[in-house]
Amino acid sequence: MNTLNFNAKTILLFFMLFTSFFATAQNGDRKAQMKDKLKAQKVAFITTELELTEAESQKFWPVFNSYRDEIDELRATVDRKPNKDMTDKEAEDMMYAMLDAKSKEIDIQKKYIQKLKSAIPPRKIAQLFRLEKDFKEKVISNMKERRMGRKGGM
Repeated sequence: MNTLNFNAKTILLFFMLFTSFFATAQNGDRKAQMKDKLKAQKVAFITTELELTEAESQKFWPVFNSYRDEIDELRATVDRKPNKDMTDKEAEDMMYAMLDAKSKEIDIQKKYIQKLKSAIPPRKIAQLFRLEKDFKEKVISNMKERRMGRKGGM
């Protein structure tokens, strides 16, 4: 009886771990799918709003994607989450690191403005940074509306 109980517990534990792993994998897939969907929506939004021609799109997107990769890589290296347990020295170091990152981000933007001029006219580049912000605000607004819809529907 004791051996049976041990085997049942082992099987149950294995089943729970497998189910948890499977759920995590599905959640990871869902996040990747959502990220891909958002990226596609962003491409459509920017392409439409900038009124990119096919020739402009072919030149623009590889340069823009490189720009986004550099910005994302830079942002990933900076800790932007202050906490109440940090020392004054840690807080000061974090603030200066954030300012250094902003400065580097501006340098990256300047570099890519030059590169983007080979793909699209400056008037479209001038709109680009605002469109990125507009898209982000639109996504955040949609997420808030969905959350409010779920809360209201409960």
